[in-house]
Amino acid sequence: MNKKQMDAFLNEIVEEFNGKEFSIEDIKNLDTFIDKKQKKKKDPNAPKRASSAWIFYTSEKRPQLQEENPDKKMTELTTIMSEMWRNLTDEEKEPYKTMEGNDRKRYKLEMDEYEENSDTNSDTSDSDTGKKKKKDPDAPKRNIGAMQHFCKVYRSKNSENKYTLKILRGKWEELEDKSEYEQLALEDKERYQKEKAEYQESE
Repeated sequence: MNKKQMDAFLNEIVEEFNGKEFSIEDIKNLDTFIDKKQKKKKDPNAPKRASSAWIFYTSEKRPQLQEENPDKKMTELTTIMSEMWRNLTDEEKEPYKTMEGNDRKRYKLEMDEYEENSDTNSDTSDSDTGKKKKKDPDAPKRNIGAMQHFCKVYRSKNSENKYTLKILRGKWEELEDKSEYEQLALEDKERYQKEKAEYQESE
């Protein structure tokens, strides 16, 4: 590991485990620790993972600290920010925790949409052989969330245009009354639970 890689490795440890307990196994699972050849190829279309309150805080403070301390390395700045974060009161941390909560909701919605539209949903992995086996065609179709129902309806009403998930998420967030789609999601969940129970009984 060269100096640049070591700096990145240390920086990731500070960002990932700031204020938390961690083990050697946790460190081994970090991206910078894993050999690039062993790393699973990431789907570029997969949603961006949710950021923590700490990440939102450092993203806000880093530019100012870099400007004030041009001679310091990123690892040194991260150490300074870590100390600043620890000294914040719960009240001062609250805005960043709110951002984290909102981003987790965003990630969940996007993952639901991504998994619903992913080709991999048609197959399930066989953990013993490493091969894929076909999904039972008689198995009930899984339910989807309120935002996914909104996306389906919106796309069907505007079929002449192609909307990315980012655009649809923006329109969903702008929607004041989501009750129609929340009701669709509830009915779909009840449908799935009923069909799943019937399916399991028939096996």
